[in-house]
Amino acid sequence: MKNSLKQMMRTPVRTILFLTLMVFAAFLMTLGAGIWLKGNRTLEQYEDRFMTIGTVRQIPDSFEQELLWNAETRDYDVKKNAQYSSYFTPEDLLFPGAEYIAGPEQRSLFIAYQPEYTTLYKSMNTEPLSWSALIAEFSPVEDCVPSESVQIRITKVIGGDPRLEGVVDYFCDHRNPTPEMLYKDKTYVAMLGHQGFSIHGKAYEEKMQSKSEVRIGLELIPYSLESELLWPDGSRPEDAFRDGQQIFEVTDGFYETETGRRILNLANSELIWQDCQPVTGTYQTALLMPFYNGQAYICEGRDISEEEYANGGKVCLAPKTFMENNGLSVGDSVKVQLLYTDRKANAGRMFSLGGGIKFYSGQVDAGGNPLEVFETSDYTVVGIYDVTFSGTESIFDPGADELIVPMESIEARHGTNLMSCGPMTDVTSSFRIPNGSIDEFLRGWAQYGTDKLEFTFYDMGYSRLKAGIDNMKAVSLILFASGVILTVLLLFFFSHLYITKQAERTAIERSLGMKPAQCRWSMLSGFAMLTLIGSVLGAAAGFRMSVDISAANAGETYYETAYTAGITGTVNEIPVEEAADSKMPAAYCTLFIVAAGVGIAWAKMNRSLKREPMRLLAERAEE
Repeated sequence: MKNSLKQMMRTPVRTILFLTLMVFAAFLMTLGAGIWLKGNRTLEQYEDRFMTIGTVRQIPDSFEQELLWNAETRDYDVKKNAQYSSYFTPEDLLFPGAEYIAGPEQRSLFIAYQPEYTTLYKSMNTEPLSWSALIAEFSPVEDCVPSESVQIRITKVIGGDPRLEGVVDYFCDHRNPTPEMLYKDKTYVAMLGHQGFSIHGKAYEEKMQSKSEVRIGLELIPYSLESELLWPDGSRPEDAFRDGQQIFEVTDGFYETETGRRILNLANSELIWQDCQPVTGTYQTALLMPFYNGQAYICEGRDISEEEYANGGKVCLAPKTFMENNGLSVGDSVKVQLLYTDRKANAGRMFSLGGGIKFYSGQVDAGGNPLEVFETSDYTVVGIYDVTFSGTESIFDPGADELIVPMESIEARHGTNLMSCGPMTDVTSSFRIPNGSIDEFLRGWAQYGTDKLEFTFYDMGYSRLKAGIDNMKAVSLILFASGVILTVLLLFFFSHLYITKQAERTAIERSLGMKPAQCRWSMLSGFAMLTLIGSVLGAAAGFRMSVDISAANAGETYYETAYTAGITGTVNEIPVEEAADSKMPAAYCTLFIVAAGVGIAWAKMNRSLKREPMRLLAERAEE
């Protein structure tokens, strides 16, 4: 080795150049291999923690204008209603090549009649006068035409809060352009409620002229007695009270008429909303946005299993407040009596976490008969979930007291006692696909789908992570390939200079009696030593650099927006820590370079040893 190194030191520039280039080649190889390995290990480490779901919204075909009389402005209000020629269903998302882990589904909201349980509303221990809807007899304070706010006295509460009996309030037939005269010596009956209209007309002027401080309140208006019940296909049955009379005079025998019986049936169910609880059927808990984004989480027990979802097991997830209010625990049963079905709203819209309820008033069918519970089941609570509520309502909020059950567990889930029907929306329709398959899904939908559906995807930051890793992996492969090519070229070139060009020296050594093995050691030891030093230094530098480069935070990905509302990367985004850096790439790259260098030099040395020393010296002399 000593002689070999001395020989190399006779050409210091060449030797330093070889060492420098070898360091650079090893650096490129190790850096590329290190980044590639770290990216792969990071993605594998977090793959199971990511989840990609999509929500669906049907785009309206058009908007239709509806004219509604406004008694205050003495003109028609224009209301725009979305129009759909037909509703898409989850089956329309089953296009060729579509791969779903769960769903697609369009969830229905089921309303259960639960008088034996304490709901959030009842647990708040407050009983303000309920004006949400009221079926009552009343008389005007004076003869009047209710084309503006007039005073009426509620003489009898038939359905609603009985404490309102005897109250004097303002009333207007607000949506009727030609209201009829009301007489103070007559009694009338109607379904009444506040709909956000403030008092107006002479009553407003009198209040404004009053010297005392006054509060301008809301007026009562009459509601239609028509049934809101729909057929399972979403169509509306014939109803004699649609667009018909809303205020009726009470005469002898009135409640024995068809109208009177309908009013009584409506009145008997008017306060039923206080004893109702939302029930949501799904095929996977993660398809519900509150659970996906972390707003709702299981705090006790377990989630519903895949087998229970598939087989329709009579199990459920129940909210913590509901369980505490009723003294229940995991393993207990909850009796669920389904009364209504709603294909348009989600539980959070109808049952606010703050305790408010936006609910249907008393309901009857098209014949005026009261609705009955259509399915009764006992569900075992397998998990209790808790909810974080900031006080600001969101469209994705879960509902107060909302039970989560397997969709297959509800036998009459196809529209029994259907109160509302609508298109797929972000809050009711979702599906789960494999991580990283959003582009593939959209390409398939562009080929087989329609532009009437709009998708929004949520992937917990997986797309951004994978994009960064993929970008860096592409760069790392270029670096690695460049290092390999540079290494091979360097080894061939400098082995030619240090081995092939030193054939005369080999011939002299052999002539002096050195054995082939001694000649190999004399020529190869120095070359191998420089190769080892260069590869070790380069590999160490490459490893150090790969530690400082983050594959997870590099790069972005962008998606075709023709069929999507965009990627939401901030919903329950998973914080990612990169996999620990490994020294294996540095070790393997060093081993590869040294082995390749020795191999190439060995082959060239063997070629020189096969030639006769005297002939080789003669050729050199002639040159």
